Amino acid sequence: MKIENQSYQESIMKKSVALVSIVIVASLGSLSFVLSSSGIAGYTGSPGEQNCSSCHSGGTSAAAGTTITSVPSFSANEFEPGTTYAITVQLAAAGFNRYGFSCEILDASNANAGTMQNPGAGVKFLFAGQRRNAVHTTAKSGTGATTFSFDWVAPLVGDTATIYVAGNAVNNNGSSSGDFVIPPIKRQLKVRQQPIDTTITSIKENRVKDLSNLTLYPNPAANVSTISYLLLSNQQVSIQLLDINGKVIKNFVDEKQSAGVHQIFLDLQDVAQGLYFVKTSLANQKVSQKLITIQ
Repeated sequence: MKIENQSYQESIMKKSVALVSIVIVASLGSLSFVLSSSGIAGYTGSPGEQNCSSCHSGGTSAAAGTTITSVPSFSANEFEPGTTYAITVQLAAAGFNRYGFSCEILDASNANAGTMQNPGAGVKFLFAGQRRNAVHTTAKSGTGATTFSFDWVAPLVGDTATIYVAGNAVNNNGSSSGDFVIPPIKRQLKVRQQPIDTTITSIKENRVKDLSNLTLYPNPAANVSTISYLLLSNQQVSIQLLDINGKVIKNFVDEKQSAGVHQIFLDLQDVAQGLYFVKTSLANQKVSQKLITIQ
């Protein structure tokens, strides 16, 4: 009787193990699907990376495309250093209602340009090596089109930035077959050119300069910067902070100063991060210097 009971118990244990194994396999299969439906880093279509066609294929669409927009707008495909842009990527593919995407923004050396932050609904950030990607969390719904968004803080240094986007329209059949790969695109940006101060012409025409040894430091600056200069004669001096459109943001100095070396502290605590110009004016001489403010 003892032997029969032992055989019965062993039989029950074997069946239990088999049942647990089936549950584990089924769970892993479900987990695999969840993971595969989420965005993966390294598939933006940028230099050295693949795009969605590495995994998805088979679908067709009569009309499809990708659009990149921002607020403020990348007017003339230019950006202002240190400015925060709200970027929106729209994917469209007729006949589909779920989408995935991957995006990164690189400089001329193919390293991340600026900083991506504040992911919108359905967006997360992952790293592909040293590169930060914005990708979808799960396939996002939208009849014929959908959008993904995030913020981008433009770099303080560097002259160019390129936005790479790879998109995919999926049929949600639990596999990568029958999906349509939206052609990857890139949008090339360049740093916005400094406004031309027409008073510079008068500097070149002026043979006697009363202002020299003009320095501005630190630059970039947070909270405070210092401007120093040498006056060769008594002068009425004006020092102003201008935005990139030439609008006066702050007046630092407007007074008669004696000949000699001067050092002025520029209070920047209430100045937003970005690109500005410090304009120093005398009766017969005007000089504008670029100043970048940081948080």
